[in-house]
Amino acid sequence: MSKELPHDLLAEKAFVGCLLVDNASFDEITDLNLSSQDFYHPQYATVFQGIHELFSESLPFDLVSICSKLNDMGKLESIGGQGFIVDLVEDTASSANIYHYAQTIKNKSVLRSIVRNSMRITEQGTNFVGDIKEFIDEVESSFFNLANQTRTNKVVTLKESLKENLRRLEKGKANAGEVLGLSSGFESLDQRLLGMQPGQMIIVAARPGMGKTALALNMALNAMKQSGLPIMFYSYEMLAPELSGRILSSEANIDSRKIRTNDYTDSDLRNLGHAVQSLSHLPLFINDSGATTLLDIKSQARKVKSEQGLGMIMIDYLQLMQPHVRKQSREQEIAEISRGIKELAKELECPILAMSQLNRSATSRTDRRPQLQDLRESGSIEQDADVVILLHREDYYDENTAEKGIAEIIVAKNRAGEPGTVKLAWVAAQTKFAPLQFDPQENVQQ
Repeated sequence: MSKELPHDLLAEKAFVGCLLVDNASFDEITDLNLSSQDFYHPQYATVFQGIHELFSESLPFDLVSICSKLNDMGKLESIGGQGFIVDLVEDTASSANIYHYAQTIKNKSVLRSIVRNSMRITEQGTNFVGDIKEFIDEVESSFFNLANQTRTNKVVTLKESLKENLRRLEKGKANAGEVLGLSSGFESLDQRLLGMQPGQMIIVAARPGMGKTALALNMALNAMKQSGLPIMFYSYEMLAPELSGRILSSEANIDSRKIRTNDYTDSDLRNLGHAVQSLSHLPLFINDSGATTLLDIKSQARKVKSEQGLGMIMIDYLQLMQPHVRKQSREQEIAEISRGIKELAKELECPILAMSQLNRSATSRTDRRPQLQDLRESGSIEQDADVVILLHREDYYDENTAEKGIAEIIVAKNRAGEPGTVKLAWVAAQTKFAPLQFDPQENVQQ
């Protein structure tokens, strides 16, 4: 015996009646994005469709106006005529509970979609033939779209926003001069960025070999040590053992070639042991699958955040990501991925740092310092990003430069602060960045 899908006819009737007796109440429920498809009863759906069209045209939708509209649509008689509308109006005392009714209708609509989706998946899965990964991606995507339906699109008052500002100040500001948000671990850079804030999309861009991944790993370690929050690192170019090897070399202050060639001294082994002990408790999650989509990142990040909290997500690098749905051009795909990253940062309320390649334009200029216009494949990256950091090392091009071992961290775009350039030391043997006064032997544990 089949069961009826979830619905609440009384809520649908009361909701439509509220709108008819109080046109202004429509403004209270716009954040729920209700449509006629959310209704279970076709008569109430038809009436709401007429109301919505009148509202969109800035016209009144009282008893006379809605009857005229439904008549023009050729649907007045199919719902029961003018008498049906009159009954709706007479049975409604006030619009005081309209938001509750609207929320109930939306919730029931989502539940029906979940049931239908589950039935469809069950039927398809029972006789499925093909690529199982594609089927899993489709299933996950369908449920993710349902989750998005429950999100509201509402405005907040200045008073509410100011309260949130005060809450963050009280929570995150312990000492004068301390930045809010996550620290990069480099004081000069933090002074420019003012901390990596929730919801920010941060781009670190450079030509190959400049140290994008190294800078991201340095920032990840520093942020975890400062906050204790997990960081998720998605690598499309390097495998997890290679990344962890870099981290180990950086933390132990040992030439990375020694780790790759197993050429250690007793002192090196002690330093490596101390570094492993220090690093093991850090909550860094690495995914080195080249097939990971933004949808996968969303799913995994939500799980980590619900269980442990989430400090930041890092993506290395953006142009290697594949879209969930193919587009006509690679530029369109990158634009969609870029926008998705920004939306995910806002949804999860954490910064997302994505590395990006630059085109070859900079190398052909007299001044080889990169510029915003050098971002590769899509202008939307620059548009979506809150912060754009460009890396430049002159010694990469000129071994005899006076600035050998010095990297320029160019903050080319900064919505939260001022753009500008800071300089860091580049310790090539340990694939790490450090303050300019850095001594490679400093802080080596004996």
